[in-house]
Amino acid sequence: MSIGYNPAKKGSSRTWLIRGGARADHEPEFMPCWRPGAVGWPGGDVSKIECPSPDSYNKWDEIGNIQGGDERPTTDVQGRYAVDRESVMLLLRRQRCAFDLQFHLGECTNPKSFNEFSKAQIWEDAIFTDYSTDELGALASGDNAEVNETAPLSAKEFYEVLALAFAEKAADIVANPVLDVVICSTPSCGDCADEDGGCDVVYAIDDGASGSPGTEPDLLYSVDKGQTFAAENISSMAPGDTPSAVFCLGEYVVVTNNTADALDYKEKANIGGVVTLWTETVLGFVAAGSPNDGWSVGDYAFIVGDAGYIYGTSDPTTGVTVLDAGVVTTNNLAAVHALDRHFAVAVGAADTVLLTTNGEEWVEMTATGGGNGLLCVWIKSRLEWWVGDDAGNLYYTLDGGVTWTERVLPGANWTAINDIQFPKKSVGYLAADKSGTPKGFILETFSGGENWTLLPQGSATFPANDSIVAIATCPYDPNFVVSVGTADNGTDGIILVGQD
Repeated sequence: MSIGYNPAKKGSSRTWLIRGGARADHEPEFMPCWRPGAVGWPGGDVSKIECPSPDSYNKWDEIGNIQGGDERPTTDVQGRYAVDRESVMLLLRRQRCAFDLQFHLGECTNPKSFNEFSKAQIWEDAIFTDYSTDELGALASGDNAEVNETAPLSAKEFYEVLALAFAEKAADIVANPVLDVVICSTPSCGDCADEDGGCDVVYAIDDGASGSPGTEPDLLYSVDKGQTFAAENISSMAPGDTPSAVFCLGEYVVVTNNTADALDYKEKANIGGVVTLWTETVLGFVAAGSPNDGWSVGDYAFIVGDAGYIYGTSDPTTGVTVLDAGVVTTNNLAAVHALDRHFAVAVGAADTVLLTTNGEEWVEMTATGGGNGLLCVWIKSRLEWWVGDDAGNLYYTLDGGVTWTERVLPGANWTAINDIQFPKKSVGYLAADKSGTPKGFILETFSGGENWTLLPQGSATFPANDSIVAIATCPYDPNFVVSVGTADNGTDGIILVGQD
């Protein structure tokens, strides 16, 4: 009788080291003579909160509990001590610098191929806290044996990565191209809100339909991690209006309206309820700077538009404030990403890259050198940024936009890099189009962008489509990505959910 899963075997694990941590210029190293030990991750003791029992003297009832904070995950790494080369384990212990380790498990995969595995454990910002070896000498013939070295490891974070399968969702309700998608969840055990693993609530927008009769654009939403979707008209928009981005800001779902130069918004709590509760505001927008994209950090959002216009808002009900009226550049801006309400990067036509470090003043940074229109941007840190262009080129900077390096993707004939996101330091996804069929693909990195692989892995094929224009990822589950675009008939939209 099958129990439905394949148990792990110790002989099926292999170890990879990334010195300095996962990053675009840090190549993973195969460590064939290292092995991981048992994993430990204490979650903090649980203490009772008691009150005297109302039913009996000298007894107390537990009315709640408090759990202590998470401790760092740990394991022991063991290896063969070599007689003819420097010990990498000892070197890392001496340096006291953080690194990443990955333990790959597999059976029908090539153990020396970094991107081929059944499951990987990723340990980020790890440090060896100790170092020891077996006895180095023998006093008698019976003592002669191999010498092992061991280093206990403590990491900032560890998680699992698995191969993803993609399934089309909401085909029965998606009739127009889907333009953008976002995950707007807050982890909850159900004490104060609905249970949510941190990735359950997904919002997407479609293009609506012009003509007679036309239809308003739709908000497509899921509350079960993309398993099912429902739709409601964005009633404050007119038929033929083109929404350009969707994000969550405070208690609202916000959609940028490129046609009307406006924001359309509705309280998240009312999604799926009264449709007419959608509201539109044009306050603060300038006709020359129609909005093309927006990014929210939770309590503040940056919005970028045509002619170099950049807006900001902390409350959609009061409209937007012009942060830059096309002064730094007059090129159309296509995308923006922010770490917080002070640090953001915007990109656009003619290789334009703009930066703000105070949330108000913007400066133009060095162009990537490709000379094409930039379509997407992701900031991994204040120094490491990623951008993609409308000619299928992917670039990164490790010095905050001073210099750029191209990262060549596997395969050929890439025509556009439409979106890129990193839910974890090591794990990232990008949406790219190429000539041929299907046209849109998702690629994934497990090494912080040093190398990328086409999804899905193995013999499965990616669902047919005409373009994948946007993705949404979740920091609480790196094995979850939602991608949207146009179906392979050129008119319908498509929503693809990838998960393990």
